[in-house]
Amino acid sequence: MFRFTALSLCVLGSSVSVGEEVQSATFFEKKDVAELSTINIRGKEANTPKISTKKLLKVPGAGGDPLRAIEALPGVVLGGYGSYSVPAVRGASPEDNIYITDFVPVGYVFHNDGGSTYNDNLVEDFKLMAGAWGSEYYNALGSVMSTHLRDPYPEKLTTTLDLGLLRVGGLVEGAISDDSAFYVSYRRSMLEFYVENFIDEDELTFTEVPKNSDYQFKYHWRVSGRSNLRLIASGAEDSVEIKLGEESDFLQHEPDLAGGVGIEGSYDNQAILFDTILPGGTSAIFAISHKEENTDLGFGSLYDLDAKDLEKRVKNYYQTPLSNGDSLTYGIDISNNNVEYFSSGKFSPCNEEFENCPPFSLGEAFISNEKLEINAGYAFAKYNWMATPYLDIAIGFGLANNDYLKDQTQHPRIDARLELNERWILTAAAGKHHQFPRPREFRFIAEDFGNPDLKMPNSDHYVAGFEYTHGDSVSAKVEVYYKDIHDLMVSNPDYLTDPVNEKTYLNAAKGEAYGLELLINKNLTEKWYGWLSLAYSKTKRTDTLRDINFNYSYDRPWIMNLVASYKKSNTTTYGWKWRYQSGNLFTPVNSAEAVDSDGVAVPLNGSGDPLDADSVYLWVPTYAGKNSERLPASHRLDFRIDYEPKADASYYLEIINVYNQLNVTEYKYSEDFSEREKVESLPTIISVGMKLVY
Repeated sequence: MFRFTALSLCVLGSSVSVGEEVQSATFFEKKDVAELSTINIRGKEANTPKISTKKLLKVPGAGGDPLRAIEALPGVVLGGYGSYSVPAVRGASPEDNIYITDFVPVGYVFHNDGGSTYNDNLVEDFKLMAGAWGSEYYNALGSVMSTHLRDPYPEKLTTTLDLGLLRVGGLVEGAISDDSAFYVSYRRSMLEFYVENFIDEDELTFTEVPKNSDYQFKYHWRVSGRSNLRLIASGAEDSVEIKLGEESDFLQHEPDLAGGVGIEGSYDNQAILFDTILPGGTSAIFAISHKEENTDLGFGSLYDLDAKDLEKRVKNYYQTPLSNGDSLTYGIDISNNNVEYFSSGKFSPCNEEFENCPPFSLGEAFISNEKLEINAGYAFAKYNWMATPYLDIAIGFGLANNDYLKDQTQHPRIDARLELNERWILTAAAGKHHQFPRPREFRFIAEDFGNPDLKMPNSDHYVAGFEYTHGDSVSAKVEVYYKDIHDLMVSNPDYLTDPVNEKTYLNAAKGEAYGLELLINKNLTEKWYGWLSLAYSKTKRTDTLRDINFNYSYDRPWIMNLVASYKKSNTTTYGWKWRYQSGNLFTPVNSAEAVDSDGVAVPLNGSGDPLDADSVYLWVPTYAGKNSERLPASHRLDFRIDYEPKADASYYLEIINVYNQLNVTEYKYSEDFSEREKVESLPTIISVGMKLVY
C-alpha cells in the first residue's frame, strides 16, 4: 500500500510539555493521515489551530522533504558552512541549534545541499522551538529541533522506491510478528551528476563531487498494552573535495589553499528506548544511546582538522499526572564524551563571527593533538499548573554540570497561557539557556591554543504573543521576542603580551536579538490552503575587548514567505512558494597592502603598483566596519505539481526559481582588492521524480 507520511510541524515560542515526547503504547497504532498532517502554531495540543492535508510534504522547492518546510517559517534564516543549508533561528547561528530525534540527540539533520537526513516517508512529527522552550531541553542557545520518526507498520513486507533527479532512495518495512515490526531506509544524493554544470572551472574543479547519504532503522516491539521497546539507528555522511584554479580568488587571497579544500562530516547513532505507563498513571521513557560524530576538514597547507566525538548517553524522563489537570515532569540526562582532536596548519587567533580576520597564510605554524573527556549531567523538574480552567502555567528549573569547563549552570523557565475566549489566547514565556561548544568549536576550549577555563555562553529568552482562530479555516499567531546573550567567545588581541589574560580566547562578547513575527494559516476548506509568514528582526553583537558594535551576520530585518496550494482533483495538486528577505550582510574592503612571504610590505610606485611584482606573496586587505554593508534583497518563486494516479505510484515536477531571479549572494574581489564583482544564485532548475511501492 502506498503512503505519504504526514507531518506535524510546531512553531513554539513557549515550551512543549514532555508528554509530547513521552508517548506510550499509542505509538504503535497506525494513525490517520488527516490527523497528523498539520502545522501546530500553539505550544499545547488541545484546540490547536491546524493546517490540514499533506501540504508539508508538498512545499514547493523542498523536493518533497517535510523538514525543509522550516524555510518558510518566520524567524528562520538559512546559513551554514559556506552554504545556505542550515537554519539559523531568531538571531542565533546554525551552531546554536540542537537536534533531537526520537528523544535522543543526533549529529545533524540537514545535509550540505539543504535536504534533511530523513526519508520523507518516515517523518511523523517535527517541532521547532524557537525560544524560551521548556526545562526538559538544554544545551542550546538558538533553537531546539525535535523530530519523531514513525513506528514501522505491522503489515506485510513492502518496498518503497523514491527516484528523483537530485536524490534516490529505498524503504523496506514489514511485520516480524503480531507485536513487532521493522523498517530500514537508505538514500543518497544525485547532485554529483549535475553540480559541475553550475561552476566556473577557472575558479575550481571537483576532485570529489559533493555527495551525501543517510540511513534509518527502527525495530518496534509492543511488549504490552502499556509498554514498548524500540531499537533505533540512524546516520548521515556528507563530503566534497575541490581543487582551486590558479586564477581563483580564494587562492590569490590565501596562497596556502593550493592543496585544495576537502570537507567531510558524518555521524552514526544507535539507541535503545523503553517507554511504559507505571501504576498510578506516570508515563516514563528510558533511553541508552551511543553516537559517533566525525569532522574532517582540509584547507590546503593552511589548516587541517580531524575531530572524532564518541558519546554515551543515558536519559530517563517521567511525567506524573496530578489532581485538577496538573502534572509534574522530571528527569535526568547524563552524557560522557571522548573527543580526539587533531589540527595543524597556520595559527592566527581569530573568531570570524566578531572579527575581520587577517590572512591565515601569514599565521604561525602549529600542531595540536588533544584528547578531551567531557562528563556532563542535567536534572530538571517542571510543574504544569492549571491555575484556572483558562490559565495554564508551567514553572521549570534545570541544573547542568560540565566537568571539563568546571561550569555549573542554572536553567529557570516559565511559560503561561491565558484563554480569553474560544478564539483568543495570550501567551508569555521566559527562560535562561546555556550551550557547550560543538565539535567544530573545540579550538576555543582546547588546551594548546584555546582556553579550557571558558564559561558556557548563555542567553535569556523573553517571548510574548497572542493566537487567534476562526473556526476550522483560519488561524493566526503574532509573537514578539527578545534575547539577551552573554559570555560569547572572542579572541584576545593581547594574548601574547598580556600577563593577566594570556589566554587566546575570552568570554568577552555579548549580543541581543529582538523581533516581531506573524503566521497566518489558511486550512484546506475547499481547494485552497497555505500560509503567510512575516518577520521583522534585529540581531546585534558587541566585542567588549575592542569596544565594537555591529549587526550580526545572520541579521535579516525582513523575511516574508507565501505558500499556497491548489487541490485541483483527488489526483492533482499545484503548489507555489514565494520568499522575500533582506540581503545578507558583508564587510567591504577599503584598501589593501602588498606583502612578501614574511609579511613585510612591498614598496609601491607612484601609481600604487608594486615595484617588484614577483616579490608579492599576497595582498592584505584593510576592512571597513564589520558587516557594514548589505547585499540587495533577494526573492524567489518555486512551483510544484504532484500527480497520484493510483495508490502505489506518484509523480512530481518541481521548478525552482521560476522567473530565473539571479539574486546576489556575495561579492568576490580581484587579487589586489581593487575591484569586486557580483556572485549570483543558481538559475532556474527543473526536477522530476516518482515514488513506487511494491
